[in-house]
Amino acid sequence: MTDTTNSNGVILAALATLVVMLGAMLLGGTVGQVLFSYTIITFFGLYLLLGVQSTAERYEWAPFLTLAGALVGILAVVFAALWYFHFQNPTYTDPTYWLGFPRATAIVVYALWMPPALLLMFAYPYLFERFIWHEDQAERFEQMERTPTSATTGDD
Repeated sequence: MTDTTNSNGVILAALATLVVMLGAMLLGGTVGQVLFSYTIITFFGLYLLLGVQSTAERYEWAPFLTLAGALVGILAVVFAALWYFHFQNPTYTDPTYWLGFPRATAIVVYALWMPPALLLMFAYPYLFERFIWHEDQAERFEQMERTPTSATTGDD
């Protein structure tokens, strides 16, 4: 599969996901809510891929697909836990506390926010040297810094 095919596939998958999200909203009820949450997760992964599309086309898609897959996997497991605990006690009477928070809040704080943030935080420096920063860019930035502009010289 070529890079252009990957790019078009990501865009088409994002559009299809948005259509499914709309269908889930129209469907409503428990099935619609669960379907909507999982389409949101899918869209997060696709949104990540759309953001790195130009870099992936220049180099390779594999590390970015792995990163997006890991992100979607983490979010899918966490949302499954949220839905599981919601269906155990949908009225939230007599809440169970985990690490100082009601169970659902603890899952959101400790599982929904932290692991994806840590994954992306550690992936960035791993991918930085190979995919983000290049020596030719450093030379251009240094040249821009040495070249005076009208704003820095006071010329109007």
